[in-house]
Amino acid sequence: MSGQTLTDRIAAAQYSLTGSEVSRAICKATTHEQTAPKKKHLEYLIQATQETNVNVPQMADTLMERVGNASWVVVFKALITTHHLMVHGNEKFLQFLASRNTLFNLSNFLDKTGSHGEC
Repeated sequence: MSGQTLTDRIAAAQYSLTGSEVSRAICKATTHEQTAPKKKHLEYLIQATQETNVNVPQMADTLMERVGNASWVVVFKALITTHHLMVHGNEKFLQFLASRNTLFNLSNFLDKTGSHGEC
């Protein structure tokens, strides 16, 4: 878990306590670390979309919560994770996203971290 912020660790622990392994994996895939989402978390989430007992709306809602984060890193990783699930996950995930037209409203996004990308 090196490199993860305390906030990331607390959020993952909260999801573990509530028993939501899918939400925990989303949290771990979308940490504040400036690296790509870890393959093991993406693979777990892809497999989860194949399961019949996984709550796809909750999965999408958890991803959208991460998109609402103040950190551009977390937002970007949440969008990467969502795209990865759309391409490699079960079609029911993509169908659910297509049924919700306000999921990706980023009009209010403002990075408050002070880290600006260089061109």
